Amino acid sequence: MMTRLLKILLCSTFVLTVEAQPRNFFVDGFHGGLYGHYPLDTYTQFMVDQLERHPDWCIGLEIEPETWDTVAVRTPEAYRLFQKKMLSSQVEVTNPTYAQPYLYNINGESIIRQFQYGMQKLRSHFPGITFNTYSSEEPCFTSQLPQLLRLLGFKYMVLKCPDTCWGGYTEAHGGQLVNLVGPDGSKMIAVPRYACEKLQEGSVWQTIGWTNSDEYIQICEKAGIQNPVGMCYQDAGWNYGPWLRDRKGKTQYVRWTDYIDRYTQKKNVEEWRWTQEDVHPGLMWGSQVMQRIGRQVRQAENMLVQAEKLSVLTGYHIDQPLLDEAWRTLMLAQHHDSWIVPYNMLKSYGTWADAIHMWTDSTVATACRMMNDAKVVGNGDGPYVTFYNTTAHRRQEVASTEDGRLLWVDVPAFGQVTCRVDTAIIPQARTDRWHGETTAVLENDQYRLTFDLKRGGVISSWIDKQQGGRELVSQVDTPCFGELKGYFENCGGIRSSTENVATATCLADHPLKQQIRIDGMVAGVPFSHTVTLIPGQRRVDCQLAIHWTEDTSVGDPFRYRSNANRTPYYDTRYMLRLLFPVALQQPRLSKDAPFDVCESRLEDTFFNRWDSIKHNVVLNWVDLSEGKKGHGFAVLTDHTTSYSYGADEPLALTVQYAGDGLWWRRYPIDGESMMNYALIPHQGKWDQAGLSQMVADWHNPLVASACHAQQQAARQMLSATCQLSAAMMQADGAVMLRLFNADGTTGREQLKLGFPVKDIVEVDLNGRPLAHYQPDAKGTVSMKMPRFAIKTLKVYPIR
Repeated sequence: MMTRLLKILLCSTFVLTVEAQPRNFFVDGFHGGLYGHYPLDTYTQFMVDQLERHPDWCIGLEIEPETWDTVAVRTPEAYRLFQKKMLSSQVEVTNPTYAQPYLYNINGESIIRQFQYGMQKLRSHFPGITFNTYSSEEPCFTSQLPQLLRLLGFKYMVLKCPDTCWGGYTEAHGGQLVNLVGPDGSKMIAVPRYACEKLQEGSVWQTIGWTNSDEYIQICEKAGIQNPVGMCYQDAGWNYGPWLRDRKGKTQYVRWTDYIDRYTQKKNVEEWRWTQEDVHPGLMWGSQVMQRIGRQVRQAENMLVQAEKLSVLTGYHIDQPLLDEAWRTLMLAQHHDSWIVPYNMLKSYGTWADAIHMWTDSTVATACRMMNDAKVVGNGDGPYVTFYNTTAHRRQEVASTEDGRLLWVDVPAFGQVTCRVDTAIIPQARTDRWHGETTAVLENDQYRLTFDLKRGGVISSWIDKQQGGRELVSQVDTPCFGELKGYFENCGGIRSSTENVATATCLADHPLKQQIRIDGMVAGVPFSHTVTLIPGQRRVDCQLAIHWTEDTSVGDPFRYRSNANRTPYYDTRYMLRLLFPVALQQPRLSKDAPFDVCESRLEDTFFNRWDSIKHNVVLNWVDLSEGKKGHGFAVLTDHTTSYSYGADEPLALTVQYAGDGLWWRRYPIDGESMMNYALIPHQGKWDQAGLSQMVADWHNPLVASACHAQQQAARQMLSATCQLSAAMMQADGAVMLRLFNADGTTGREQLKLGFPVKDIVEVDLNGRPLAHYQPDAKGTVSMKMPRFAIKTLKVYPIR
């Protein structure tokens, strides 16, 4: 009887306690770091003092991990005190990436290193720290986060960024929780930006969830959301302490992990199949500074990953501190502030743009050094050259020696071959070709391209010989294929490269290489357009250079007012664009994302308001296809930028914007604009055409090394039916391989090894073992891998 009464009493006390507590919650915290507004001499002690003064206050942290190196030296006592706080129930690190990147705008391997290096640094300062919930102040999201975070040991994620939406926001969807489903099927419980969480009226950087206002709480309760939560990560340097000063007793501060664990219902949660188009990024695409940053970052990440692969292929042991520093400078260049405030000053570096140039130059220089050290290098004048293939598939193609000679080679998957090159050729230019003509024809075994010089050098006809002589160019009069078109305010409005006659120059005329340069004008500005055809290669390589002589406005002429919702820097129809009107019937558009491909649901990509941002970002490629039995056309780009497409508008890449922009400043033109891109006609959809493999070839050119004598017969170290994202030598003698199933359909992928092994261990991204594999008698391993799955293997060779 006494036991029963005690139970009733305890239950009554629990009910009274719950009712007395606030029914809404708030996640407070700080964002910033060494490179992003963190007062190094005072702020650590400030956080310690505030946490001591407000024991019911909790904070989430998004502080650049490198910050603690400096804090430990400059304020050691505050650092020691904060070490204790970091492991307390008041503090949680929610974004451990090294430099807080936006994620959607960099390649997948870079994202993995951002987390791994950042978590490693934080563990060195705060032993015992755990990472349970991912959350960011900025829209630092990408579709593959559910899989990546699971592999890193996270339990939950948060899709809110209510107080810092300058650069975009996520789709409003659902209620208290969603079960986020990634492209590979990985699932993760997430707190969404609620369907009722509107963008703040009169603001261009907030949702209504940034203060837990009475209006916000009432809207959430009306939507049936129990225990609603708001959020604000303050910029490190702000001295408010607890953010909600006027809601004491009305709102309970909480850490994200505690909120999801204790105050949410995690059973029968709605599943949300999340795609890249549920991220709505709004940056200054097309501006010259963004174009340069994108190209510098892409070059650095491609070269560094290839240098790691080459070291595995040749058995060269990279100096680990050298490699770590190369990744460090690349990761800093991927910092979100690099992309949203490139003109802001950054300590002794100059502007962010100046710093990125310096950082990526350092990474590229180190990658070049590592590749040169990894190669079997002779004196460069011998009759032999070794070609290295850093992809996991066989390459049969025209290759270039270090001195520019061309020859046809057959290189095994992730292997090498040594060839005599005394018969290799250097294609010669022909200055007399097309002189005085009104058309120019470029032709090889794959295509026949006709350039109309009367209309600025546009491609008036493109015959695909491998598809039965099919015409690829839409024969509608306007717009034209390869046309440059945009709004020039100082030159009378919409102007086109077709308004002026162009000239053609033959840069290479040989069966192994056909190359043309078109020189034309758009709005009085000269440009050069180079197109290259290589036999046996479906990819057509192109380069565009615009030779600006002065700053001029390019884009929407709308006069921007500070903090206005309507802006001039979103609508790509007014920007200078490169147009590709292809002859396809009702095609569907697909675009790649980090470790993902997204089939677009958008009717068009056009918007001109902050509250209507659409995902119009191209990472590496965008593709149009009529379907499995039809035809397709892909456009590859050497930098993250925007694209445009709609019912009455052809597919186009954004080339240039100059005018008013974010943070109330002008984004100018201050020199030449340069971009590389490639075009790939194909049959069927992108996956049937092997587009991911062709992109891998573009990112991993064959590496040539001159030598005196035949080194050895052709050698294949490994091959795979999926993509090789990374390969690295490990300190324990293992070879780390990261595999990505970009387009497989069977759910199983195979890895074939060309060397004997003791063991193959599948590990997560923290290095924890997940499974063991043993190859069969032929060295083949079969693995379960759904499409878009990522696997990391540690392979232990028999030495």
